[in-house]
Amino acid sequence: MQHHNTLGWISALSRPTIPTFAILFTLEPLARSILITVIPLMVFERFGTVQNVSFFYFILGISGVFMSLAIPWLVSKIDRRGIFNVGAVIGVVAMILFMQGEIWSLCAGMILHLFASSCMEVSLNLYMMRHIRRKAFSFFEPIRVFFLAFSWSVGPFLGVYLRNTISFEAPFLFGVITTLVLTAYFFYLRFTDHLDTLTTRHSVTNPLKYLPRFFQQPRLRLAYFLSFMRSGWWTMYFIYVPIYCVTSGLGETFGGGLVSLATAFVMTTPLWRRPIHWLGMRTVLFIGFFCAGVMTIVISLFMDNPYLAIGIIMAAAFFAVPCDAVGNAPFYRSVHSYERSEMTTVFVSYRSIASLTLPGLYSGVLAIFQLPAVFAVTGMCMIGTSLVTRYIPKSMN
Repeated sequence: MQHHNTLGWISALSRPTIPTFAILFTLEPLARSILITVIPLMVFERFGTVQNVSFFYFILGISGVFMSLAIPWLVSKIDRRGIFNVGAVIGVVAMILFMQGEIWSLCAGMILHLFASSCMEVSLNLYMMRHIRRKAFSFFEPIRVFFLAFSWSVGPFLGVYLRNTISFEAPFLFGVITTLVLTAYFFYLRFTDHLDTLTTRHSVTNPLKYLPRFFQQPRLRLAYFLSFMRSGWWTMYFIYVPIYCVTSGLGETFGGGLVSLATAFVMTTPLWRRPIHWLGMRTVLFIGFFCAGVMTIVISLFMDNPYLAIGIIMAAAFFAVPCDAVGNAPFYRSVHSYERSEMTTVFVSYRSIASLTLPGLYSGVLAIFQLPAVFAVTGMCMIGTSLVTRYIPKSMN
């Protein structure tokens, strides 16, 4: 019996199945999460102020948006498998640039890293939507987020730990190894790029055509906005919580551990499957956005007391979990099969747009106010988003 079970697992992991995509969505974010606290601290060291860090991410966000919009054109030229390969190669080059330790290499490395991440994420999402049934997304999304959260709970602390205890280059070498392992497993799965049987229209690769098409669809607009704000909250957290820990005297390693601990909460997303089923997607998202927003505002009131602020930060991260439990399910359930490539590329840009607009907003806020204002503004945005959840169609609950 045990022999048959082992063979069953081997078979499941050698073809496109839910366990397969769980592994892929564990490895892919691990290479990104290893940098999520290292890079803001490097930028803070080199540019000196929190406002300059915000401006740095604002400029990078502009580059990331324009590059991600070129992906549908690349898909039409070199297919989904080729896009993944391009992302893997560029991702390794970005890690090598980070190792140089210069300002120019840091900027170039971040631009390439953003593009590489977009390439691999778009490719994996396209394959996932092809091999997993539409009705299974509500079941699979908490699982996907669980494994993604595992990577995000390990990477932030590990990156700072490797940097401070082994060497400056260690986090980036780890990123190279992770990317190579991910690429090897991707090749082992032998994904093909035959057209989906449901595809009845030609792909559109001109951004001027597929951008309006995306935002003309109310459900896609709504899915985009909800994911944008969810990502925006974590963008704020990943950048400014480690900086707060450094400026308040808690240290870099403590900041990395705090980020990892908060993202570990997201591993509880499978437990939210029943509440989502009982209460519906709309109610769960309202609770998540509203409570996380309130707690984020409260953080700004107690930042003079670091240990009390840390407890409130953890509470805010806990209340953000329901938003991640729903994840990208609204998009997966709304997008048409014949335009997945174009619409997925637009959709995944929410992360780049969040890293563009919010640091740009924070840069202006920090020109007038101190760091607590960043948390207050983010909290108000989250509360505002909770009111938008009432527009989620009842058919999605």
